[in-house]
Amino acid sequence: MNTLRQLLYMAWWFFKARFLGRRKPLQSVVFVTSRCDSTCRHCTLCTHPEPYHKPLADIETDFDYCYSQGARILDVEGVDLLQWHDGAHTAADIFALARKKGFYSTSTMVKAADYGEWQQRGIDVDVLWVSILSLSDCDHLRDITDASLYMVVNAENCGDVDSVLEFVQSHKGIRQIAFNFHTPFASTEHLALSPEQRRETIELLIERKRQGYKIMNSVSGLRNMLTLQFTRRCWICNFVYCDGRRSPQCIDDMESGMCEKCGFSMAGEMNAVFAFKPDTILAGLGIRL
Repeated sequence: MNTLRQLLYMAWWFFKARFLGRRKPLQSVVFVTSRCDSTCRHCTLCTHPEPYHKPLADIETDFDYCYSQGARILDVEGVDLLQWHDGAHTAADIFALARKKGFYSTSTMVKAADYGEWQQRGIDVDVLWVSILSLSDCDHLRDITDASLYMVVNAENCGDVDSVLEFVQSHKGIRQIAFNFHTPFASTEHLALSPEQRRETIELLIERKRQGYKIMNSVSGLRNMLTLQFTRRCWICNFVYCDGRRSPQCIDDMESGMCEKCGFSMAGEMNAVFAFKPDTILAGLGIRL
């Protein structure tokens, strides 16, 4: 019954968005901590002056806002989410709160090196993405169970893609892998794929997808990412940052030109959903229901 209700809600959301022009999110991304030991200076987490854990009461306010906007899919973000706490509350309480609020599906991401601790904690989340940068990160994941991988492909690691796919395909504990492509924010332009690297990587992913490899990206979405010539529907996902800012899309500066260079594959997938591409719709439902 719950699955039927969720399907009906999504169908009604799609009808209003596609045919009535209603721009309301279906998914929300809520950042709950800015503590991070990485040095990605372009990252939105770095805009907070001090490492910060958002209190659970503020997180609840964020969840209520997102739900009221129409979102039913929730992604909780914070690179060091395992270190989040508010008194006796831990990360597990964040996801318990999300379920209590009525979100259909919750997800989050952890680094490969932190997967073992996450597994020991037994935190209940619907979709766990484990972030890897290269094949060597898979050494942390020999005992992985019921989780998915996430890889941002750039000029330095694109040669590992096929080997990573073989690892995923051979491991029964991995649900699937999702691929994004490096977005050339300031000071990271050297990591951007060349046009040839981009073409070769995406053609490889499409070929492996058709061969039955466990790739989350749809063929239709990957084709969009090959050319980047598609209408952005990024309002489908709204964002709430650690400092309380709320944004209808992932970046505030829409005039920077970065959208035209965006490597976030969900942009291509969201466009394909609006084009009613069956493979994209089925891929999305397969993750969330």
